[in-house]
Amino acid sequence: MESIISKELDMKFPPIVLLKSDKKPENAIGPKAGKGGCVMSFVAQTIAKRKTTYFGREHITCGGISVGFGWGSGMANEDAIDFQASFLSLGVDSAPDQEEYEKKLENLAKPTREMFRHGERIYCDFETAKNGIKSRPVYDEGEYVIFKGLEDLNEEEIPKSVIFTVNPIELTVLIQINSSFRDNNACILTPQASSCQAIGNFVFREAESDDPKPILSPIDFAGRSKMKHFIPNDYMTVSMPWELFLKLEKVSENSVLQTDLWKKFR
Repeated sequence: MESIISKELDMKFPPIVLLKSDKKPENAIGPKAGKGGCVMSFVAQTIAKRKTTYFGREHITCGGISVGFGWGSGMANEDAIDFQASFLSLGVDSAPDQEEYEKKLENLAKPTREMFRHGERIYCDFETAKNGIKSRPVYDEGEYVIFKGLEDLNEEEIPKSVIFTVNPIELTVLIQINSSFRDNNACILTPQASSCQAIGNFVFREAESDDPKPILSPIDFAGRSKMKHFIPNDYMTVSMPWELFLKLEKVSENSVLQTDLWKKFR
C-alpha cells in the first residue's frame, strides 16, 4: 500500500505501521536473545532503512515500554511507581526516600546510574510524575510488536498505529489536513509520554475515541537519542489509529495539496 499523502509530499520517510502479534515475525530484525534496550533504535531502522523490526515482552528492560506497547502497566507495586516517578522528575532530589533510591542505583552502569540520579526531568516534580504514570492508558495483549513500511503491509493486516516521520513543512501539511474537517482547536495531542508510548498505547486509546486525534512526538530526549543515528534531528513523528489514517488519506484528495499555495513549497 502507498500513502497518497506521502506520495504527494514526496516524503523522505514514508509512513510505517505498528502491528501486534502473538508470533515472532520471520526475516525481521529484533533484539538478541536475552537483550532489550530501547525499542526506538529498531523503529528508526524501519523508518530510515525500511527494514521490518520487532520487539517482544521478553525484551522489556525499562518501565515505560510495557505500557507503551500494551503489555500491562509495567509497575509491579507502589514502590515501583515511586521509583519511576522519581526518575521521570528530578531523580534523587525528587525521591520520597532518597537513601533507598540511591541504594537501587548502586548496581547500575555508571552512565545509567548518573542519568537516574539526576532524573530525566520529563516532569517538574514527583507528584506530577506519579499522576502522569497513573493516568497512562493500560492494555495487555499480544507478545510482539512489529514495525514495517506501509508498502509492506499485507491485505489482511490491520495496523494498531500508523507513524509518519515528517519535517516542518510536512508536519504543517498533516496538521492542516487533520484540522480541516474539525470544528474545534484541539486537533493534535502531545502527551507527556515516552517515544514508545506516543506511537503505542496513546494511539491505542485514540482508536477507541469517537473523535481520534494524532499524536505528535518524540518529546523525550532519551527516545530521540536512540533515533538520531538514522533520523535527522529536525524530524518529528505523527502517529494515528488506522481509521484516522484512512480518513486523512481520503480528505487529502481535496485539500491544501491541490492549491497553488502548496505548489510554492514543492
